[in-house]
Amino acid sequence: MSTQEIRTLAQRDLDLAARLVKSVPAAPDKTGQIYGGLCHQFPVMVRTCGLCQAVAFSEAKAKAGEDEHRKRAHQLLLDHVAQVLAIRDGADGLLPWLRQANSLEYLYATRRVLAAWIYFKRFAESILKIAPGQSENR
Repeated sequence: MSTQEIRTLAQRDLDLAARLVKSVPAAPDKTGQIYGGLCHQFPVMVRTCGLCQAVAFSEAKAKAGEDEHRKRAHQLLLDHVAQVLAIRDGADGLLPWLRQANSLEYLYATRRVLAAWIYFKRFAESILKIAPGQSENR
């Protein structure tokens, strides 16, 4: 086994976040601006109301949002959370999986998302050039 095969979870999260955030359209694209703001707001939502409610909020916005840019940004967020948690059905299976998860699975999922989201926040700043509070995500 070579040393390149041994990677920590943090290293895998870093690589995943970099790849996913790079795939988001950068500023001045409105979708990228909204997504960057969501990257900063999402951990606060998770800590305030829980992962399931934060995901349900983004799912509602992705399906019935005010405009296409906001809908797309919320859909990207859901896709990225699903990839962090390795949900087989992607964003479509994320909320159903969270609803049926037992308490240990739910706690683990919350911790995984919060741990990985540190990198999403940092890349929102460095790649998308969106500082905390800079986006119009209300």
